Amino acid sequence: MIELVSYDESYKQGVFAFTVRCFEELGKKFEPSGRHSFYNDIPNSFEVFFCLLDEGNVIGTVALKEIDEYTVELKALYLDSAYRGKGLGTRLMNKAIEEACGRGYKSMVLDSMSKYKDALRLYEKCGFGHTERYNDNLYADVFMKLDLRKGTGNG
Repeated sequence: MIELVSYDESYKQGVFAFTVRCFEELGKKFEPSGRHSFYNDIPNSFEVFFCLLDEGNVIGTVALKEIDEYTVELKALYLDSAYRGKGLGTRLMNKAIEEACGRGYKSMVLDSMSKYKDALRLYEKCGFGHTERYNDNLYADVFMKLDLRKGTGNG
């Protein structure tokens, strides 16, 4: 049974193992002692962090991080490759959007890389539009924004 739950510390090892697998698939290295150190303190690093579980195993994640009182950033949207194409990425995205709206944010932003074609298609399907760079992430070359008041991406 697949369930979407709020993160708690009992999921930490599962989140780390899942993230290592996802990053390896993407040709990235998970660096919890370096640039991914925020994973060591998930409750204080994100506004919310959700885990998608299949029989207790982490198969997906999504999180939100506040940029300012009006803007939230989509973070940690990952889904195990074996579960793709089943609407679960959309489920994670919808949960993030619902949570952002419920917290009163006006817009959601994200950064990504142009080589992640499937992710970019999901973002566009959910209404994100391209926007200007909003951070100094050296690895990102795509920046997108969703106007939560309209449900559409406005750059």
